[in-house]
Amino acid sequence: MSSMTDTRNSDETPWSRDELDETVRAEVTSISNTLREIDVHSRAFERRLGSVLTVNQTDLAAMEHLIQEGPLTPSELAIRLKVTTAASTLVVDRLVGLGHAERHPHPRDRRKIVVVPARASVNRAIDELMPVITGIGALAADLTPEQRATVETFLRGVAAVYRTAAAAPTPDD
Repeated sequence: MSSMTDTRNSDETPWSRDELDETVRAEVTSISNTLREIDVHSRAFERRLGSVLTVNQTDLAAMEHLIQEGPLTPSELAIRLKVTTAASTLVVDRLVGLGHAERHPHPRDRRKIVVVPARASVNRAIDELMPVITGIGALAADLTPEQRATVETFLRGVAAVYRTAAAAPTPDD
């Protein structure tokens, strides 16, 4: 059974938050509101970082993979981005054209290339990320070991909930 009343299927009246069952509304706590706020600000920061680096969100995701994982072939990048190899080639072309990445021969297979993030681009991204990284690090440093363990356990649980929800089949599956 859904958590919404039977009026939810009516196209005659606009949807209202009051249609949610009381149990669902009770689950909206200051913690969930804070998590939602973090999500909003995280997305805004990603958009800002993309703007600073003059890349779109897909290209930014590609750069993130290259920075975190090191050199990747365009096919490997396509798998991580969940796009076709043709789309991945376009991403690589844009990143190379903007000076964010370079193509190099594959170290073991002369028929392939690997995409490597450009040092200047990595440095620029890190410069933008450092205030966030150091700010969160400072907050964590202020926690007692017990508080840190509680926060880590909670955040791992939140990550698991999102991981499960993201892996759930879609209605078309």
